Amino acid sequence: MIIKNGCVTLRAVEETDFDLLFCLINEPRIENMTVGFHLPVSSAEQKKWMQNYSNSMTDIRLMIELDNGNTIGMVMLNDIDYKNGSASIGYKISASSHDRIRGDMQDAIAGMLNYAFNELRLNCVISAVLDYNVFSLKLMKKMHFTQEGILRKRIYKNGEFHDLIAFSILRSEFEEHKNI
Repeated sequence: MIIKNGCVTLRAVEETDFDLLFCLINEPRIENMTVGFHLPVSSAEQKKWMQNYSNSMTDIRLMIELDNGNTIGMVMLNDIDYKNGSASIGYKISASSHDRIRGDMQDAIAGMLNYAFNELRLNCVISAVLDYNVFSLKLMKKMHFTQEGILRKRIYKNGEFHDLIAFSILRSEFEEHKNI
């Protein structure tokens, strides 16, 4: 399924996405803005991953392609729990402001949330953002996520521990703000 929302199309991973995905997994500046830990990945390992990857019932990864033809990153819906109606959302982007379209990430997140709530029938989507990731913190607030708490000194990056800001949005909240 291709998801079209605003200026973005969310689509499956294709072979042509290799260079971008290789950058997303290996670029230190992207690694420093995301939760988790990644070992360096060789081009052979990346090719193998791409050959074997497919979306599953618990994890969905979609490329973010803009109306201007640029593919800027990936949005993920992870840890999908159908019994409890929840999942976690995240994204990685690598594009200069020149290659992007104003509001592209809002459209990408909204498209994935619409899919989560209206196709998968989930009720709650969570997000965890590093305390210094100003772009993502602003984006969560623009998207009407509620800050639920702070996981203190939870993530180790750049030689020190950082807080993780926990956000969530319920289906009803998404529906209330979807046309704003």
